[in-house]
Amino acid sequence: MNDEKWVELALKYGGYMGQDRVFLENRLANLSETKDKRLLVTPPASVLNAYFAELYQKRSPKDATDYFLELSEALELFQERPDFHLEGKVGTENFRFVRLNLSGKSFGFCFKNTAGEAVIFSEFPVKITAELLFELAQIFPHYLLEENDGQVTMKPADFTSDFEWVEELSPLTELSENPDFMRLSGYNIEDLLTQASKIGFLKPLLYGRDGQKHFVYIVKHF
Repeated sequence: MNDEKWVELALKYGGYMGQDRVFLENRLANLSETKDKRLLVTPPASVLNAYFAELYQKRSPKDATDYFLELSEALELFQERPDFHLEGKVGTENFRFVRLNLSGKSFGFCFKNTAGEAVIFSEFPVKITAELLFELAQIFPHYLLEENDGQVTMKPADFTSDFEWVEELSPLTELSENPDFMRLSGYNIEDLLTQASKIGFLKPLLYGRDGQKHFVYIVKHF
């Protein structure tokens, strides 16, 4: 990639403005390693988080995550095993993540691939509960969340076909289906999980949320 493309990336994502062009051109001309150029144009954590929050509040959660995914693709920020202390370390100098605050606890998330799959991680050890997963799902209503061996991941809630209503499993929980998933929906978390356990599942449940309504998804195919 030539230096002009690095300049354009810096102006688009790095928190720089047009008046910084000469500075960027001069700095890039003195850097020979790609990793050093990428680090120069990668926005600081504070800039990334501020812009993410602005998009989230003024536009939508999807606009915010789309921005971060595009940034991650352009500057190769993907990370599968993140933690709060990787930023700036040798080998992960340009690692960045979005900070979240849930019930007074610090979490972060970053994308792990171009498919939009992400990892959510805590600053300190925390028990992963259904309540926590639903709380996260409320922040990202266009994603499905999964807990597996203590790691929380999320992926876009892109379904190949619509769900059709099947039956009421209880006064509190309804069942609908499409060819790939059984979807249980309701407002009572305990009853949702009870009904899911009665059906049975081999793969981990997927969690989603729309306002006050909670969803759990059971994968049909193994």
